[in-house]
Amino acid sequence: MDRLTQLQDAIDAMSRMFTNSIYYVHEKSGMAELNNDIPVAQPKIQADEPQVFQENMRELASDLVKKAKEIDALIEVLPGIDQTEDEQIDILRSLEEENRIANEDYEDAVREMGEKIKVE
Repeated sequence: MDRLTQLQDAIDAMSRMFTNSIYYVHEKSGMAELNNDIPVAQPKIQADEPQVFQENMRELASDLVKKAKEIDALIEVLPGIDQTEDEQIDILRSLEEENRIANEDYEDAVREMGEKIKVE
């Protein structure tokens, strides 16, 4: 798998991790009393115990940090990351020229093969 695809997959994974984390917080957090005059009337049934919730939150945060570091590492090894924009443009021009020459060679070979087939 090429580096850019790995980077895209890592970013997709991180976005899923964010979505799952938000879902977890929404579903498993306990109700907190914001005003002493207004008590919590119906606590969430599916809420985790506060200690379990905090442990899971730390794990989710740790996983997100690890994935962010993985993404940073993938970005660092992308080709051209340490080159200026002008240097990258020069490299692209050179590659385009190589591609043009290779295409001409291919077309010449196809033409030559077509001529040989006609002769036989």
